[in-house]
Amino acid sequence: MPSHSGPITVFGVASPYAWDVVESATRAGLAALCVDNYGGADGRLPGLDQPADVELPFLLGLSSPLHRAAAAHAAFAAGHLTPTALVDPSAVLATTVTLGHGSYVNAGVVIGPHTTLGCHVNVNRSASLGHDNVVGFAASFGPGALTAGDVHVGPAAFVGAGAVVLPGVRIGRRATVGAGAVVTKDVGDFEVVVGNPARVMPPRKHIEPVEEDRCPHC
Repeated sequence: MPSHSGPITVFGVASPYAWDVVESATRAGLAALCVDNYGGADGRLPGLDQPADVELPFLLGLSSPLHRAAAAHAAFAAGHLTPTALVDPSAVLATTVTLGHGSYVNAGVVIGPHTTLGCHVNVNRSASLGHDNVVGFAASFGPGALTAGDVHVGPAAFVGAGAVVLPGVRIGRRATVGAGAVVTKDVGDFEVVVGNPARVMPPRKHIEPVEEDRCPHC
């Protein structure tokens, strides 16, 4: 369910993932008006031919955590000051889940008790988050990702499609868990892990946006 009623703005829609957000909004009974701040958006997206209304609640239309972090700051700079959460009607969330503003929960997701999603978090299709998870700003989960209980995921981190994170594991800031990985121990900041059990890949150069890993709307 959305955290409000009425139309919403979907900001940053150059990715095909914007359609997921639009479809969730439609299923929730909301009109979605898209804002292409970057260029290259699918011209079939609704609202592209209308001026952006910065008074409307908004959320982000892309899935990459680093791009979500950058887009959150770009939205703030463009005057979009009211982020809203959106949960697809087919998702199942415990009553004790906390949703940060701007968070998006896609179709078929299950989230366990006392889990907290930070601001502008993205949980993709059919992912499953266990109890007492804590997820930082702009972190993102791929389709079918699974986290057990008491997992902490840092700001702008990514847990790839079908990955499994075991109980009590910490995923660091801007870390990446590869698709299908099974994570049995903590992953450090900026580390990339792959495989079963997950192993750390050799260091690589990271291209970082200039924005800090914190929500500009807080």
